[in-house]
Amino acid sequence: MQLMIPRKRAWSTCVLALAVAAFLLATPPSPAWADDPAPIAGAFVYPVGDEFDYAKPRVGEGSGFYVSSEYLATRGKRRKRIHRGVDLSNGRGGAEVRAIASGVVVVADANARVKVRRRQTVKVPVEVDGKKTTKSVVKMRSTWKWRTGWGNYVVVRHTLPSGEAIYSLYGHLASKSVKVKKGDVVSAGEPLGKVGRTGRATSSHLHLEIRKSLPVDGEDENLEEADEPPAPEEKSFIRLATLDPLPFLNEHVVRYGDLEPGTWQARYASAAARDGIMAGDRNKFDPDEAITRADYYRALITAFHLAMPLAEAQETPSFATSVEALVNAGILDEEQGGRQRAGDTVRRADALELLLRCLDRSSPRTRALSAIEREAVAVDFIRQFAGEDLAGKALEDATAKANADFEARKKAANAERARLAKAAKKKGKKPRRVPAPKMGPVLPDIDPGLEALAQSKQKLTRAESCLLFASATRLGAERVSTLERAIARVPTSG
Repeated sequence: MQLMIPRKRAWSTCVLALAVAAFLLATPPSPAWADDPAPIAGAFVYPVGDEFDYAKPRVGEGSGFYVSSEYLATRGKRRKRIHRGVDLSNGRGGAEVRAIASGVVVVADANARVKVRRRQTVKVPVEVDGKKTTKSVVKMRSTWKWRTGWGNYVVVRHTLPSGEAIYSLYGHLASKSVKVKKGDVVSAGEPLGKVGRTGRATSSHLHLEIRKSLPVDGEDENLEEADEPPAPEEKSFIRLATLDPLPFLNEHVVRYGDLEPGTWQARYASAAARDGIMAGDRNKFDPDEAITRADYYRALITAFHLAMPLAEAQETPSFATSVEALVNAGILDEEQGGRQRAGDTVRRADALELLLRCLDRSSPRTRALSAIEREAVAVDFIRQFAGEDLAGKALEDATAKANADFEARKKAANAERARLAKAAKKKGKKPRRVPAPKMGPVLPDIDPGLEALAQSKQKLTRAESCLLFASATRLGAERVSTLERAIARVPTSG
């Protein structure tokens, strides 16, 4: 079934494809998620060790991790302190700690040591009636103490595809290792800090907690005997119910066995899964299967944060509600929206048309996809949609252009260097240093891929849709004005 589009915006697919060619994969603008910093937490990873198995070492690390203290274990002299998380250790500090999923940093305590002044009773020598003795006096003594038992720690809020929010806490991070600040948006696997032993810790390990948005009675022992009152974020966090972190991650860490590591399919499918845009079964992604309208529509809604009907805003949307959301956003025609069927596949040209209509409305909110190198996205895009030969030609042209630009800038730098040296010699001064230019990026023109995609009646595969979304993250903030200028340059047919 062909895509039904609104008549008032019935641009030809080819014209639209040519229009975006001028600015697709351009230098990214300010982050698209700045206006709505709530990325979807799709696929999860483990925070230490291998991303898919914490017991195995990460590349470059000597060993994996093991559980050194279990969830809800009792501690303290009277065994009354309850361990609200799980401790993961490999016997040493310094290993990288990563975010378990995309989210927003709500607490980043990078220097949890506080200086406090305590009243202390001491005996000092005095002389009374000619006799030497001592008396007790009160003095103020300065000392350092950890603000909480977590030491240096980070808390990230994650929004699940269902709309539910959960929180992850990473405690005992090494001093001077915290890489994020409050309000930062992070993606799954993004470094947060390093394993340390700050706070109430007798050895180096990661204290990991996961909490859900359900209140629980009582206070958290990590804030007991604090020398400073807890911040509002701490107060709200400690009142949330905890989850056993490892069973939760075992359920949410996705290992797609049909994605071969190192392939373009694995690169984009894994990133799209982390962004919550695309998902497969527990161990199967089906990268070569044609994507259905149900999956593609849901991906558009997630990537562009399109509003869902209130009745199902907190639930996994059905196909009917996905269609309704696209109709409400002006992406689908209202009259024809009801004729869409969930199991219908999507043609490449139709997929591009829908994506461009969403881009005309807003920018996609992605983290993992937007982190893929622009050069890699460009080459993969041309190769997949236009063929290896045109991809090679585009890369060759881009390399030649980058080399010519580099040589021109180097020549200009040499000329400026000579001019400054001459001027300095006249004044008897040392010439000002001119920095050497650096080689610019080799960014192929993706016009061949866009033209082929816009005219293709071939079915779009699930992996190709992920590649298409990765390309969309490179559209600039001035997309509308650029689109109008580009369309004006395209001659209209008679």
